[in-house]
Amino acid sequence: MHKKIGIIIFACIIIALPILTLVKLPKEKAPFSENENRYLSEFPTISLSSIKDETFMNGFDSWFSDRFYGREQWISAMNDSERLMGKTEISTVYTKDDRMMQVLSDYDDIGAAYDADKIHTNLAVINSFAAKHPEIPTYFMLCPTSVGVYGNSLLPSAVKNVSVDEKDMIESCYNELSSVTPINIYNALKEHDSEYIYYRTDHHWTSLGAYYAYQSAGAELGYTPYELKDFTKETASTEFQGTLFSKTLDQSVTKDEIDFYTLADNSATPSMTTSNGLDKEASYDSIFFRDYLDVKDKYASYTGQNVAVATLHRNNTTTAEAASDPKDTAGTDRRSILVIKDSYANSMMQFLINNYDTVTMIDLRYTNQSISNLVNVEDYDQVLFLYNCITFSDENDLIKAGL
Repeated sequence: MHKKIGIIIFACIIIALPILTLVKLPKEKAPFSENENRYLSEFPTISLSSIKDETFMNGFDSWFSDRFYGREQWISAMNDSERLMGKTEISTVYTKDDRMMQVLSDYDDIGAAYDADKIHTNLAVINSFAAKHPEIPTYFMLCPTSVGVYGNSLLPSAVKNVSVDEKDMIESCYNELSSVTPINIYNALKEHDSEYIYYRTDHHWTSLGAYYAYQSAGAELGYTPYELKDFTKETASTEFQGTLFSKTLDQSVTKDEIDFYTLADNSATPSMTTSNGLDKEASYDSIFFRDYLDVKDKYASYTGQNVAVATLHRNNTTTAEAASDPKDTAGTDRRSILVIKDSYANSMMQFLINNYDTVTMIDLRYTNQSISNLVNVEDYDQVLFLYNCITFSDENDLIKAGL
């Protein structure tokens, strides 16, 4: 009897779900999914040709997969049931001790893909770039992710055996550099691993983690970093649930904080201009985009959404004040730095801009143009490549740096 009831309930779900989806979600334009940070599939066009060549059915499958009624609730319920059965990994994200992490591994079903050939290619591009611009000092900062700092203590033993040791990866990459100065921040982050240096629900480091990277980089880049006590910290949000939460929908992990740091003496008031590399430009009087604090992608509050080119200006309160500031090694030299980067750089800019007159960030994922078409490299005093280990191991766009 119970078996028959179960079959009836299952059959009702199978029949009701498509009907509810079609009724509740007709052919409207695809909405943007804040949780997944992407646009969902649109309902396909129906025609004899699209039915005949199966494009309609393929499109319908994508649309239904993206839009079936109660989709996120179903996914959340499924993930919750797996966790109740003791599973610590959901969608390649591992959760333990109130922390989510994504592993870098040779196995796609274990975590983020590690591609040794792609890494060697990207390192060759950085070396080639430095050789092409020998008069400009070039640096490379490869940043560990949370699993690189916490992994050994939190990952299951079976996963440890197949995960990539990010510390070893960083050292191996630095050994391949030629005429490029490595900036090793691993030890600095490891020394502070008891502090809030990585988000619990997101793949980025926190503002505090970015600060320790900025502090450590000063010796190589030639500036005296400001101390934490020199900054005013503002907790702008306590409701951040990031990219790793989007994969798991695990509400049991504590939400994250978004913290903004500004110089306490207000000696710098950074502003920013952005460009898509062609003709679309915009100017902003702050590097903090507070509108993003009201949406899911709160990390975008650091310098806004990723764009091809973003240039930050320090805007000293007075020229005399800048020249007399012992921590401002740029001083009257008005130094500038070009940062070729992924999104790990975004939260670090609130610190780095205080030691430069100009910082220009280039994100090659958002342009089809070469660096030389976007900026005049010779205008900058230094060039910094800044990537996290997971992004760098799967980076397809860095080749543009060598064009």
